[in-house]
Amino acid sequence: MNGGFAMDRPQGRVGGDPALLGALFLIVGVGLASLYSASYGYAMSLGKPGGYFFARQLVWIVPAAVVFAAGAFVSLEYVQASIGALVLGAILLLVLPFMPVIGISKNGASRWFGFAGQMFQPSELFKPILVLYLAHILSKKAERLGDVVNGVVPPFLVAVAGVLIVLAQNDFSTAVLLGMLAVVMFWIAEVPLVFFAALASVGLPLVSLSVLTSDYRLKRVLGFLAPSYDPSDLSYQVNGSIRAIRSGGAWGKGLGQGTLKLRSIPEVQSDFVFSAWAEETGFAGVLAFAALWCFFLWRSFKVSFEAPDAFRRHLAFGLSCYLAIQTLINVMVASGAAPATGIPLPFFSSGGSSLISVALAAGLLFNVSRSVAPKSGAESAAAYV
Repeated sequence: MNGGFAMDRPQGRVGGDPALLGALFLIVGVGLASLYSASYGYAMSLGKPGGYFFARQLVWIVPAAVVFAAGAFVSLEYVQASIGALVLGAILLLVLPFMPVIGISKNGASRWFGFAGQMFQPSELFKPILVLYLAHILSKKAERLGDVVNGVVPPFLVAVAGVLIVLAQNDFSTAVLLGMLAVVMFWIAEVPLVFFAALASVGLPLVSLSVLTSDYRLKRVLGFLAPSYDPSDLSYQVNGSIRAIRSGGAWGKGLGQGTLKLRSIPEVQSDFVFSAWAEETGFAGVLAFAALWCFFLWRSFKVSFEAPDAFRRHLAFGLSCYLAIQTLINVMVASGAAPATGIPLPFFSSGGSSLISVALAAGLLFNVSRSVAPKSGAESAAAYV
């Protein structure tokens, strides 16, 4: 094999899963349309052209497409051979927001680095890289996972290092999501239950303590538990989101016709783009959104169940969980079912860093689908229904 980006020759369907790819393209298209509609009025209220946020997202579509193609067609054996450099590079990127000149801080958080007006949030990229690393190392150490100290602790420390750096950036929600992904990966690798018992006994009190000792995080929890306590501060954004969702009714107000998204949901183009979608498309649009995501996630989890080896199974399952958990958290926050977080909606929310991250995850998922053995006859036809 010449070079890491030479297409590997899987034993299964070289073209991958067309249903997975089709659902992905549809999600991207719907996401862009939703972002344009949601952000048009807000952009104009800022004195910018109505398509400002949409145009910025289109700029990131090109590198995201390149990242998707790289993830989809790179040899996974080459990726495994380079995993050490990938993880080290991802961790070094996490440190760049603390560097002078290129580090960027906003509202007390140091999550970005950049220059010439461009910003990147490295914790977004660390999500799929962490899943990739744990899929590799836990499948490689499968026979030694019974030895918690030597088999489980080393990859666990790598995950903890990433989580701690993200916490130092003052990005609690992303740190929790990374921790959840790590737990999922250790679980599917069938790590002994004593590990999870020890992790829960230490981790849960630490998470609770980090919430109780932070005014900002505690306010968000209080705003979730008592939405009417301080509607002008603690719950303003979430209450506005809930009103927008309810106002959509059965069929919605029509794309571009939403009004509450302009008055009561600050930064609607980011973490609350789902609220604008629900206001403008109604319950029917929410059902269509859920059906589309459920179909995509069904195909992605199906890929993990049919993958030919442990590494590919773990990788596809972890990436599917990444996309599923992040989507679910965002929708729950927008509908008032979870405390407010800074978790974006994959392929919908404005933001280049998130788009690059989910594009890489989707590319790797499609890569794994290329190695799934094809079915024959009626079984093959049924697989693509």
